[in-house]
Amino acid sequence: MCIVKVPALAMAGAFGAFVLALAILAGGTAVSTTIEGTTTANLLARIAAEECFGTGPVPGLSPAQAANAEQILAAADALSDENPTVARIVLMTAYDESSLLDLGPESGNDGSLGLFQQRATEGWGTTAEEENPTAATAMFVKALLAIPRWAQLAPWVAAQGVQHSADPSGSNYERYWPLSARLLDGVDADATASKCGAGSLSRPLGPPSRYGLPIGYEIPSDADPLEVTAVSYAISQLGKPYVWGGAGPDAFDCSGLTMAAWANAGVTLLHSSNDQFDEGRPATIFTIRPGDLVLVPGSDATLTNPGHVGIYLGEGLVLSAVDPQYGVIVQTWASFTAGGLSGIRQIG
Repeated sequence: MCIVKVPALAMAGAFGAFVLALAILAGGTAVSTTIEGTTTANLLARIAAEECFGTGPVPGLSPAQAANAEQILAAADALSDENPTVARIVLMTAYDESSLLDLGPESGNDGSLGLFQQRATEGWGTTAEEENPTAATAMFVKALLAIPRWAQLAPWVAAQGVQHSADPSGSNYERYWPLSARLLDGVDADATASKCGAGSLSRPLGPPSRYGLPIGYEIPSDADPLEVTAVSYAISQLGKPYVWGGAGPDAFDCSGLTMAAWANAGVTLLHSSNDQFDEGRPATIFTIRPGDLVLVPGSDATLTNPGHVGIYLGEGLVLSAVDPQYGVIVQTWASFTAGGLSGIRQIG
């Protein structure tokens, strides 16, 4: 009872992409580079930092460059559902801006910092975030994905839409587009060699007595009353057993638990992940809220046919009825989505 379907994305025509590209190059499309406060930036960085990445050599890069490439690619993958175009844009941009070196303050750079040469005066966050490869990548990816139909633009035009560099055509980035493919292959080969993701994906976080819920956890203060009610109910079920088809009060399966949590808040969901994926509204890693449903392939399904659903608690934590071995537990975002992210649904 945990099977979902993923609706296809509608694609606009080439003419629309051409018009959008002209608008960006002419400065007619405002692209916000501001991330909503350091709390958001830190949360995105925390989620991205939990992504597994290699730690070995990458052909053509120094050890320092390779380490930075591996970190920013891991962050880009975590925040874009492993979109290869995002990965290449990130690598292309960082190589042009900094040669993949995490640059501190330098004379003549007008306060630009880090791998992407971001400036606090332009809303890019704190100095510490700009000089942190994961946080800087999180801010870059957020701004990139906020550009309407960014994927239909030439990659270097999309990068220019984020960075607003001195070259309005983005040709400074374009020259490194072929290199980005080789870098991506090199980093991916290193990550594969390191056997990232090996081990149990169901391992709970934190002390067993808390079933993975960290000591001191609090429901985020910006959660609305319905979200608080749904999350509170889900947390009260920690430690209960998993039973296929179960919907409480003594045992649950994955969609039975999310259904019961939202029923306690007065919202009716059907008892299957397939139906629950059609409920509410689609959300992203940038708009996710406490109580949202997080859908993943699980142990026996695929990205386009997910087999598991959990409820987001905030702070990079997901609660779900996992399996007969673990029952209802809390996992980190990285652990829960280690097999891929199929989708997020906003119910409240």
